[in-house]
Amino acid sequence: MNLRKWCLWGAACFLLFLAILFSNHGGFLSNFIVYAFLFIIAGEGWNLLGGYIGEISFGHAVFFGVGAYCVGLPIGYGYDPPLALLVVLGGVVSALLAYILSFPLLRMQGFPFLIATFGLGVIFQKVFHISKFFFSTRGIFLPSVNNYLLYAIIGALAIASVIFTRWLVSQSIGLSFRAIRDAPDAARMSGVNIFKTKMTAFVIGAFMTGIAGALFALYRSYVQPVTCFSMAISLTILLGPYIGGIGTVMGAAIGAFVVLGLEEVSRDLFVHGHHLFLGGILIIIMMTMREGIWPAMLRIFQKIPRLAGRKAPVSEKIG
Repeated sequence: MNLRKWCLWGAACFLLFLAILFSNHGGFLSNFIVYAFLFIIAGEGWNLLGGYIGEISFGHAVFFGVGAYCVGLPIGYGYDPPLALLVVLGGVVSALLAYILSFPLLRMQGFPFLIATFGLGVIFQKVFHISKFFFSTRGIFLPSVNNYLLYAIIGALAIASVIFTRWLVSQSIGLSFRAIRDAPDAARMSGVNIFKTKMTAFVIGAFMTGIAGALFALYRSYVQPVTCFSMAISLTILLGPYIGGIGTVMGAAIGAFVVLGLEEVSRDLFVHGHHLFLGGILIIIMMTMREGIWPAMLRIFQKIPRLAGRKAPVSEKIG
């Protein structure tokens, strides 16, 4: 599917979302979709490094939280800049942080990289938790924003993040991403600068995750270390692409809805132990569709025309 078709599908999805938003009057369904949209933006950002390059990060809550605090801190200290500027600032600061962190982190790969990013998330949460400069555990309350406007912006940016990711991975840089993942030695021999390519994916992904965190702050109207830097945030960001189809654009989008939807269902069904139920369902999904939901769906759809067009065996004709 070319970029124009992706844009047309994106516009259709946005119009459908607006119809749901106004017909639902900003109720539960609209809130759930918007919450999933936030993790689509962050998930697409994570997928650039984790899915297309194959370096699994367990610390993207760092960029999510930094983006949220870029909105919260100026307001907490009594300033009143335009909120749109603060959202962009959240993405830019997260990208700059990723650029700085890439020098020590991207020298590692595989399991050491995963552990390092996990530790980074713990450090940031603790620093923001105890520091009075960051308002410690008191958190920061933010002014409310018109829900319809905010939800529409989040929806538009989520769809734009999917289209942008699709465009990016179809360019030569996207081919370099996959080359590093699938054949790093061959990529190096063909002239691909592995460190700079990883840095590019890391920085762009951090920018997208920071934008998601900034929008999350406005969505919640509250910024606090436990909610913004928690391991649960990193896990949700990571699980979306994994369940939907790691290294695929649509997989990250579908996975966010599936993971968050299952989480809501498990909470409704079980007052206690809903995480156990959720974990069991996710294990079943990964056992039956190891490559993820979206690749499994594509494989099924590709089989349907062949099944419909095949000739019936003689035994079927006689029967």
